[in-house]
Amino acid sequence: MTIRRLISRFALGLSAALSAATGTAFAGGNPNFTLPLHAKVTQGFEPCDGYLPVDCLGVHPTIEVQSGQSVAVFLLVANAPQLTGVQTAFDIDPTWVATDAIWDCRGLYAFAPHPPYGPTAGTIAVGFNCITGGELLPIGRMFFITGAGCIQQVSSTFPFGTHVLDCQGEPDMIVVSQPGQEPRLGKICVGTGGNDACATATPVAAVTWGSIKQTYQ
Repeated sequence: MTIRRLISRFALGLSAALSAATGTAFAGGNPNFTLPLHAKVTQGFEPCDGYLPVDCLGVHPTIEVQSGQSVAVFLLVANAPQLTGVQTAFDIDPTWVATDAIWDCRGLYAFAPHPPYGPTAGTIAVGFNCITGGELLPIGRMFFITGAGCIQQVSSTFPFGTHVLDCQGEPDMIVVSQPGQEPRLGKICVGTGGNDACATATPVAAVTWGSIKQTYQ
């Protein structure tokens, strides 16, 4: 899959939104998806399966770390029975020092997070061939020396914000009304305050063209 094709796939969302200007809602085949994060203390490279044995069932992600640790932070996706793309954005406490990031677990990426992070610079968008089944999947990992505060997900400023695509290119979104408080998005903190995003997910809220339009005003 070429980068141009990948970006075109993500652009399908914006086209669908334009055609839905009457205000009708839309949704794809992954209405209950979640995006857990898992922290693993490490002293070097971690492969894509380095998050195991985390499965969000018997073994939940690690969401509490200590200051000064060398950690790999895995972005995972769960409850997505037909999946071809993932987009989210990271807001990271500035005291965390990024040492590397590798996004080769599923496919090509169109955008990759970088400092100062947040809704635009912190966006990751990855596209790949259709994966069915809905099992927990790794998307990629970032490496840090922890400082204080948290790494959390926020709504991306790119089309459709934080979302996944199904095997027909249709999106499901998570609209983040309050950063750090969305139960379907993983959050890792130095100390308490994290969220593993493994709880039973609720259906995606109906999304209209009006709500998307507001993100560009």
